[in-house]
Amino acid sequence: MINGKRYESTSAGITSSTLSLRELVLIKRMLLFTREDERYLQMAGEILSDQSETILDIWYDHMVANDYLAHYFTRDGKPDAEYLRTLRPRFGSWIRQLCQRPADNPWSQLEQAIAQRYQDQAVPTPQMPDLPAVFLRYLVTFIYPVTNAIRPFLSKNGHQPEEIEKMHQAWFKAVSLSVILWTYPDPVAQQPC
Repeated sequence: MINGKRYESTSAGITSSTLSLRELVLIKRMLLFTREDERYLQMAGEILSDQSETILDIWYDHMVANDYLAHYFTRDGKPDAEYLRTLRPRFGSWIRQLCQRPADNPWSQLEQAIAQRYQDQAVPTPQMPDLPAVFLRYLVTFIYPVTNAIRPFLSKNGHQPEEIEKMHQAWFKAVSLSVILWTYPDPVAQQPC
């Protein structure tokens, strides 16, 4: 349940991407995201998928420790443990899908489904009151903590330092691409996201 709405799958309600394949390729080029990055992102996914719960612990600790982020996950001024618990599978799935999905139109549809969930103005319910808008500045600045937390995990499988750096850079570019897609303007709403 997000913003008072229940979503059964990661692509619920999304029939097509508002982003053309050409636009996606151009954005990837601007990020210097290459086929080599795709290969190293796959390698990172093999390492990270088994460690997603520990990664989420680190991310959650960061979010809850910073009240400007924590208020997106609170009820009555306190962290909503139940809400955070229900989000864990989605965040874990995002880690795996970020690394293992091809960056083509269906991949961008997944990211836009995530964006749509947070952009929809749902009617608040007693179970989940409406949340304030997530400011772009918080999405962009959260790229670094999400990226930085991953490096120690990439080092655990005995890869060479050069491979670890390439996996880390690929992860950084993929997280950046996700944030770009989450904030991509929704032409249906005619409002920037």
